[in-house]
Amino acid sequence: MTTEYNQRATIAAPASLRSDANQLALCLGEFSADDQTFTAANYQDAAGGLYAVASTVAKPIFAQMAGQPLQAPEHAPDMDLTAATRAQDLLQINNGIADPDVIAVVLGDRLESAQDHIAALGLTQVEQEADVI
Repeated sequence: MTTEYNQRATIAAPASLRSDANQLALCLGEFSADDQTFTAANYQDAAGGLYAVASTVAKPIFAQMAGQPLQAPEHAPDMDLTAATRAQDLLQINNGIADPDVIAVVLGDRLESAQDHIAALGLTQVEQEADVI
């Protein structure tokens, strides 16, 4: 089986940038629900900063599209292009660990593990307390 989605993109959006990051995901994505990509901020960096993380397969053109001027896609003509552009300005692809002032992306082969990408970003999952009954 061949697929044009031959890369894995793992993206860490600081909690404070989730809304803008969701508009960028909507703009670069293929579906109207892509504005729900970054939900719970359940990963943290060494300093305790919180991040929402998404990992997905992507087309090779992802990095190029992420760097070009944005325009609203057909599936979301009324999206917030200003917010998407703010997020685009903060993108750093394969440029080191997550940082509260950037939206960090690890881009690699589609068979690479999302967990390996998350570790490369310097993030760990936030421990959730179990519900007590």
